[in-house]
Amino acid sequence: MFSFANKVFLSAAFIIVLLNIISLIINRSIPDEFLPATAYIQFSIEIFFWVVVSYLSGGIESPYLYVIIINIVYAGILLREKGAVFTTLLAFILLLSQGVIIKMSLLPLISTELVELYASKWETYFSRLFTYLLFFSFTGLVASKISKGFQQTSQNLFESAQRNRELRSHFFAIFSNINMGIVISSNNRKVYYNKHASQFADDLDEIINIIKQDESARDRWSEKQILDKWLSYTVMPYVENQEVIIFSDVTDVRKHEEELEYHERMSAIGRLTASIAHEIKNPLTSLIGASELMFSELSPENIEGEQLIAIVQREGLRVKTLLDSLFRYTEEIRYAMNDWSVVEIFSDVEKLFKIGNPGIELNIEVKDVRIYVDYDRMKEVIWNILLNSAEAMGGNGKIDISSTVSDNRIRIVFDDNGPGFEEKNLGKIFDPFFSTKKRGTGLGLAQVYRVINKFKGSVKALNTENGARIKISLEVNEES
Repeated sequence: MFSFANKVFLSAAFIIVLLNIISLIINRSIPDEFLPATAYIQFSIEIFFWVVVSYLSGGIESPYLYVIIINIVYAGILLREKGAVFTTLLAFILLLSQGVIIKMSLLPLISTELVELYASKWETYFSRLFTYLLFFSFTGLVASKISKGFQQTSQNLFESAQRNRELRSHFFAIFSNINMGIVISSNNRKVYYNKHASQFADDLDEIINIIKQDESARDRWSEKQILDKWLSYTVMPYVENQEVIIFSDVTDVRKHEEELEYHERMSAIGRLTASIAHEIKNPLTSLIGASELMFSELSPENIEGEQLIAIVQREGLRVKTLLDSLFRYTEEIRYAMNDWSVVEIFSDVEKLFKIGNPGIELNIEVKDVRIYVDYDRMKEVIWNILLNSAEAMGGNGKIDISSTVSDNRIRIVFDDNGPGFEEKNLGKIFDPFFSTKKRGTGLGLAQVYRVINKFKGSVKALNTENGARIKISLEVNEES
């Protein structure tokens, strides 16, 4: 069924597969430093094996002789030039030995091809043998060069990938922990944003859209108040039509600058007003006293004189009240700081306020947390805010007070249903002596701002759809 050559090939294939399986098993237990020597031995056995197979199937004319090329190529890949040269020379020596054996009839000539080789000339045999030598050596060296090139390329790619991984890890380590928001976007989609930017997660998309619309921020820094925060930002081009948005929250810096400016302005105003008030108060007291003396000496029939004296007294008292307010505002306040309940402070103010303002519906729903403040000064703050709302509503209306607690702070909101603040005046609401009322001193809300800042808090005025709103933020005592 099978020819002799086929039987030889099948037997050879079985044996070589068996040898490779045994070699694979053995190689697992061989130390790495001995693996090259083991590979040389294995290649030597396989080439010797295939030279024997070629003898059995026709000698140098055997079609299975080309399997030796596979061994040489594999040796060139695995062991580089040394492996290719070694296996090529070994194959050449074995095939030369095979020719000598055939020519000298040292072994039986078992095929017609071997008989023909025995009868052929040495020149013909060596010609074929050297052709195989050149072909084997060329193939082995080319395989080793290609393998070496692939390995070098692979090594370069590995090193490049390693550097990229290191750079990427450094990139994320630096930009994830830098105290600035960094966002990489592509087609209005966030590709990456760092840890600092994630703090703005709820408003990040809106912040990015507002920054992108600011053409003045392209490749240079700009600054704007966005969503109650002052942000310094820039937009720069990145790779593959992407953009990098870098922004920094400078709210605290601007707030600190405003506070310094405010305190400098207040200090100057305080010195001026204290001096003026002192100079006015003494003669004013004399004028009020003299008017009372004049009033006592008038006859009951002198109605016109009584009216004039009454005007002098009333306006004199009004100026005296204003001067007293100025003294209280400009004097150095001593704060008795302590731990107080928010509910307790509001309860005290609520009782007094409802007595003096029956037309105001007051709804208070605040969290029962404790804050570190001066009790009387905090009551004064609440009273001034409520009184300002009541006067704006003409003594009739509703004031809702609510609070939220987060991030170790309580945020108290005063909402009224009055006319609200004029938008143009929102930036001046807490300035001293600024008032839209005909007889207002402009010191009530200024005192609110002054005291709340002393408590390390913040206060802001704004409008809602229903009226005016005052927002106060204070630190909560951690033990509450």
